[in-house]
Amino acid sequence: MGSTNSILKRSNTGDPHPQALTDAQCCCYAKNGYLILPDILASEEVSNLFDEARRVIADVSRSGDGYPQYDAVGGEIGLPSPVGRVLARYETANSAAFEPHNAPIARLGCGIHQHLPLFRQLTHSAFHRSIATSLDYTTPLITQSQLITKPAHVGGRINPHQDGCSSFTNPPSALTFWYALEDASLENGCLSVAPGSHLTEPLKERLAKGTEGGRPEFIQLRKPVWATSSAHGGRGPHQRREYEYLPLEVKKGTLILCHGNLMHASGANRSDKGRMAYIFTIIDGSVDCPADAYLRPLDGDFLKL
Repeated sequence: MGSTNSILKRSNTGDPHPQALTDAQCCCYAKNGYLILPDILASEEVSNLFDEARRVIADVSRSGDGYPQYDAVGGEIGLPSPVGRVLARYETANSAAFEPHNAPIARLGCGIHQHLPLFRQLTHSAFHRSIATSLDYTTPLITQSQLITKPAHVGGRINPHQDGCSSFTNPPSALTFWYALEDASLENGCLSVAPGSHLTEPLKERLAKGTEGGRPEFIQLRKPVWATSSAHGGRGPHQRREYEYLPLEVKKGTLILCHGNLMHASGANRSDKGRMAYIFTIIDGSVDCPADAYLRPLDGDFLKL
């Protein structure tokens, strides 16, 4: 496939709701909670997206082109929300005295798809809508999008977590699209997943807007929220087990789909190679999403996929 246009053509079959995934792929996703789709982006498209990402990162680093610098680590009142914007979070693990503007950028978010045309075109493709259709989403809505830089030598470790806690719905419906813009390996901190954990690990907390302009906070749920028996990938509560994490070493251009209840993490990047990725998450608008969800836009409406 040669470009974003070729991705659009992939699902141009005349069917108003084309199926992007085969039955076997849907079953694999339902069983494991993730699915690897190699070679979705051609090398030229990866290069264009990567160059655009590097340009914006450089602009943010010098406070240029309308992308303000932003430290999402501190606890100050009145910090700007990253929802719907292109704001930076910085690597801090190796900084004894943290100076955000001198530290490498760890990620940009959470509105990449709203402000960067190449990423907007990629995100809102018919191919992605057909994936959502394949997994029985009736009203796919985008909650957030980010560029994860994982820079060489200093890219930090990401602890095990579930995307459904930040893109919370009841029942769970979060689905993350994870695109490798550089080759991902154990050495540079590739994504690692606990296969099947979406069936054994319920959501126990959700991310809500902070009060009085403060930082967002995780609220403990009164009842754990299990993945349902729908084709979103869940089969109801299973007996929990100890998790073994499987590293997903993939080539650039690969798309990984991750269920919102899936436990996943990534290692630190101590190599001399970067590990940039573009991610966005969708939920199903047909299920309940709290009014105080942190990622909910100020006007209350998520963009349709």
